[in-house]
Amino acid sequence: MKNYVIIRDMSAGNAETGEAWQETKIFSENTTLEEVMEWAVGITSGHLPDYSRKRVTITIPHND
Repeated sequence: MKNYVIIRDMSAGNAETGEAWQETKIFSENTTLEEVMEWAVGITSGHLPDYSRKRVTITIPHND
């Protein structure tokens, strides 16, 4: 089974002040793109937001 690593860049504040970090989650190949994006951009009021301020990276682990 193949896994996919999803990385989202997060931040609090703005370009001059604040902090930044990355959050990572591993999904199986059976996961739908919709499920991945729900995690990646976050769900508000039960639906995806119209846009995301997060950068999302999708990759395959080196050993898969």
